[in-house]
Amino acid sequence: MANNLAVPPPPPLNTQNYHAEFRCKVDKRQFILPIIFLCIFDTFIFIGSHSIIYGIYGLMFTNVPFAIFIFVFKYNFDHIVYIIDGNLLHLSSSFRTSTININSIKKIRRGRFWVESGHNYSASYIKLRIVYDTYNYLYVSPENEKSFVETLQAINPNIEFSSERSLTGTI
Repeated sequence: MANNLAVPPPPPLNTQNYHAEFRCKVDKRQFILPIIFLCIFDTFIFIGSHSIIYGIYGLMFTNVPFAIFIFVFKYNFDHIVYIIDGNLLHLSSSFRTSTININSIKKIRRGRFWVESGHNYSASYIKLRIVYDTYNYLYVSPENEKSFVETLQAINPNIEFSSERSLTGTI
């Protein structure tokens, strides 16, 4: 049962049957910078080649693998989903899935973080860091951050929320 509402309904008092789905917010700037670098690199390849044919071959051998890489990268980010199912938070991407008990979540912090591989379920520069159990954490970036945090706090009122000072606006 998929919930296609922009703002999911508030969780009922009995959270065992509650279900909400949040999509990942994809920041388009993540794709612009690599494309700019590729254009600069292509210019050097084309200028540095001995002839136009070698320049065209050089562009083909660099651009085709890069385009495939960007397509797979974007496909993965477009398919990241956060599902709240009862007292469980399921984080799902194309390549892996994690499940967290919402009652084990201690803190949620909004900010700009350097992300380590294996902990990232986000595609945005501004992320939410979910700290659960004792020292475990994951990064998410739902499209509707405010509703996501409010839903988690409705299920587990002990969740602390904070935000970096330099970020403008609230969630």
